[in-house]
Amino acid sequence: MPTNQALREQIAHRLYQELGALAEAAAKQLPVPAAGATTADAPLEAFEQHLVALANAVLMNSPALFEGHVLQFSQQLGPAAATEQVAALRQTLLLRFPVGEYVLMAGILSAGLIALAAPLAATLEPVAEEPTDSPETVRFAALAANYVSLLLAADRTAAQRLLVAEAEAGTDVRDLYLHVLQPAQREVGNRWHRGEISVAEEHYCTAATAGVMAQLQPYFQRTPRNGRRLLAACVAGDLHTIGLQMVADFLEHDGWDVSYLGASTPPDSIRRMIADQGVQLLLTSASMPHHVPLLGDLVATLRRDPATRHVRVVVGGRPFVYDADLWERTGADGWAASADDAVGVVRNLFQ
Repeated sequence: MPTNQALREQIAHRLYQELGALAEAAAKQLPVPAAGATTADAPLEAFEQHLVALANAVLMNSPALFEGHVLQFSQQLGPAAATEQVAALRQTLLLRFPVGEYVLMAGILSAGLIALAAPLAATLEPVAEEPTDSPETVRFAALAANYVSLLLAADRTAAQRLLVAEAEAGTDVRDLYLHVLQPAQREVGNRWHRGEISVAEEHYCTAATAGVMAQLQPYFQRTPRNGRRLLAACVAGDLHTIGLQMVADFLEHDGWDVSYLGASTPPDSIRRMIADQGVQLLLTSASMPHHVPLLGDLVATLRRDPATRHVRVVVGGRPFVYDADLWERTGADGWAASADDAVGVVRNLFQ
């Protein structure tokens, strides 16, 4: 009789292995949308994405990961169509998996269906705690809206000048990160999820934001070094670096020396650099649910090596917002929802 974790690994492995066949079978469970439609017309790619999200939720014992996936998916497809697909997937797995394995998956699928049935007011993002009518909040909100409008008009130069001018006028760069760039990136991401902008437009906006962050570097106030070094890197396959760069910049301002590796870094490269440079803190993130198991594998690799087991690991990313305890299951030492939160978390770890 396999242990609970062994059973989870067994289920996840089969979901990965039979991805195509399971997606085709689930597509056949959907009602035929129009006369003459065939299985080829069914959303096979969507079902494959659902299965990957389900496998990762099973592996990490996190129904919230699957909830987050289907809620994001419903922004593009609509709750009704997303619900129909999850129900079709549940029926397919009932027919193809042993009862013990199906029961474990059914709880996760049911959590996804409940999330889709929840009122529209339930959001994917944490609610801001600051008052919405303060002069500073209103000013930054207008600045963020103007910044997004310029990017969507493909005027990257004007968008970047807008923020550099603010920095030159004395606005703290950290405020520009937190109250302009961060909400702007969130808005761009939400528009992409809703199908309002293309992948190309989303990439354009993200590249522009990376560019303006580089231009704002000279306006960060330098503080005394604390004698410690951190390494910041995304796990293999994760190309979303803006949030990680923001955290690294905030901690550099707080006195850390930074080795920034950026996107999609092989785990062995991370491990060797930590050992070679005497790194005391690793910052890493998971922008999508399927990156979370890779992040957990990275932490486990570091803990096994005597040269790296000392390193503290702080994680971030949207999946950890869905599931408040998920970061602990990766083996990390802490997690932060934003760059300013990360400074507090790291200070506590190194007191």
